[in-house]
Amino acid sequence: MAHLHVAVHPIQTTVLLMSSDQKNLSRGRGRRSRRDRHHRDSHSESEPLSPIPTHENVPTEVATLIEQQDALSEAVDHLAAADIVTYDTEFIGEDTYYPQLCLVQVGTKDRVFLVDPFAVEDLCPLFDVLASPERTMLVHAGQQDLKIMARILGRPAHAVVDTQILGGLAGLPWPCSLTKSIQCAIDAPLPPGMTFTAWDARPLSKRQLRYAADDVRYLPVLHDFLMERIASRGHERWAEAACAVFDDPDYYSTDLSSQQRKIEGTRRFKPVERRILKQLVETRDAMAQLEDLPPRATVPDNVLLAITRDRPTSNDAIANLKGMPRSIAHRHGDRLRDAIEAGVNAEDAPQPRRLKEESPIDRVAVDGLWHAFSAAAIGAGVSPSLAISRSELAHWYLSDRACMPGKAPWQRDIVADLLEPLLSGECTLNLAWRENMLHNACETQQAKDCSQSP
Repeated sequence: MAHLHVAVHPIQTTVLLMSSDQKNLSRGRGRRSRRDRHHRDSHSESEPLSPIPTHENVPTEVATLIEQQDALSEAVDHLAAADIVTYDTEFIGEDTYYPQLCLVQVGTKDRVFLVDPFAVEDLCPLFDVLASPERTMLVHAGQQDLKIMARILGRPAHAVVDTQILGGLAGLPWPCSLTKSIQCAIDAPLPPGMTFTAWDARPLSKRQLRYAADDVRYLPVLHDFLMERIASRGHERWAEAACAVFDDPDYYSTDLSSQQRKIEGTRRFKPVERRILKQLVETRDAMAQLEDLPPRATVPDNVLLAITRDRPTSNDAIANLKGMPRSIAHRHGDRLRDAIEAGVNAEDAPQPRRLKEESPIDRVAVDGLWHAFSAAAIGAGVSPSLAISRSELAHWYLSDRACMPGKAPWQRDIVADLLEPLLSGECTLNLAWRENMLHNACETQQAKDCSQSP
């Protein structure tokens, strides 16, 4: 059985520090100072906590704090008897390779539990119940929370529904925060955000505990509100398909190719440089795991570009690059130089054909398509950016247009439903402003012609 091990890494200092190390240490202390300041503020009793609104699906009692392994069974038994459960976590992600788990919030329509992972070592019994396909688990913007669960269990959760995704299919903006989403469903005076408080410090204040509990307290009400709006628009199949991604183990793997694309940006690379950068990104990720640091804190992106360009031949040369932590360079310089060599000797991978830049005429056309699609999507109760971005639409327009744009099948399905009738001339887009909202209605060309006939 897997266990959660929380490691606390003290900050080590030396008498003499090079400038890059001083900068990284200063940033770390700055983030810690900010969290500590927010933590002190959270212990202030100057403002009383607002009352929890009365609602049949909102638990109004104080959340149960679990700080002993034996007490976890109470929460597990309660969750196991429910059809819908809620899940969230508080973590600190800027200091370690994997986010440091600091609190687990779970609940149902009747109760909320807060589990302290520093005191409860084995979270698997809790996560087993949450991840079971026998019940629906509600999260909001839950990617990181679900990755934490999958890493501890060694498998993904099933029957996950993300209310932020539902919001994008129910007429809310994408992405919409939990607080703003909840306030669309119920008049709930939520406490101010505490994302950057020191969640690893103890004891947690009443205000922190209330904030953490509210992150799951209102999810059942929000879910009911959004599903009613989704059903009224006929978007159930899109909602189901969008949330099915959480069942896929590949969803939880690190996307190193995406990291490489972000580093490349719009820069032009020779084939050998692209191969070297690929090897460096993979090597940096392995180094970051060994150091238990975020990848960019191990080797900043600008340093990877400099190594790709200059191909330094010694550890000292790597250490002298601007922004490179010298201690990392001396411990892992050989790995970085091996990555350079591997990139030089690797075979070229097939690269997608570089598209032409948008001409002024292309830009007008893409803008027209994007605004037409956006208007159609908003009128249909779908947030446009949940389905595609303008850049994806431009890439499709400038390429062979073989199929509809969109990363996932359900996104392409949305685009096809809303854009294909306009492109084919089957429908025209009529816009109307009613009840402080934009609405649209597609008319078939035949109906339009009939209405114009004498």
